[in-house]
Amino acid sequence: MVFSQPKLNLVLGTGYYNPKIETTDPIPKIGFVGKNLLLNWGMRYQIYPNVRIGYSQSHSLHFGSIGSSNYRRNISYRSISFETFYLMKEKIELNFSLAPMLNKGSITISAKAPTNDWDSFLSAYGNSSVSLETGSSMTKRWVGFSSHMGCRYYFSRLISVEGQLGYFMSSYSDKNWKLEGNNNLNGPPMKIGRLPVLQINLVVGI
Repeated sequence: MVFSQPKLNLVLGTGYYNPKIETTDPIPKIGFVGKNLLLNWGMRYQIYPNVRIGYSQSHSLHFGSIGSSNYRRNISYRSISFETFYLMKEKIELNFSLAPMLNKGSITISAKAPTNDWDSFLSAYGNSSVSLETGSSMTKRWVGFSSHMGCRYYFSRLISVEGQLGYFMSSYSDKNWKLEGNNNLNGPPMKIGRLPVLQINLVVGI
């Protein structure tokens, strides 16, 4: 009996990369989870016998506190992928993907009462006071590109595990972050121009 591969694939997993992200006082110290760990999710759909298109996100999260406020930083690497694949053996697949990216960074500082924690955070990157005493988020978007080679092992038609090795390329600049109508703020310096990335994902076929 011959089984075809599932048309729709749901992907959930984790990844490792090694960016350089500046954290100076009062920004919380960054550890392995906030710096190196990625959380992945996405989906891919087979449009041809050996071609899939997909959408995926990889998130780098950093939590902590600044003064009396809660701090949360999220770098979201978002891509639309074009993937080719072939079966080496009955249960082993090799694949290769190219993906343009539209990435987003967000930093949220939230407080239960008016504070000066936003000004403390922004001054660390050379910004002047913004007179913001309550919680809010500053954001920035930028384009990028990624490419991966992967190997997938099928436990069954519907469950498989996939390892991928590739890189993220990014046009990120620490200029022009947006906050409460101000579009010209400096954000954290990050060296993420070209980074090797290792990902391990659980794939569920439908």
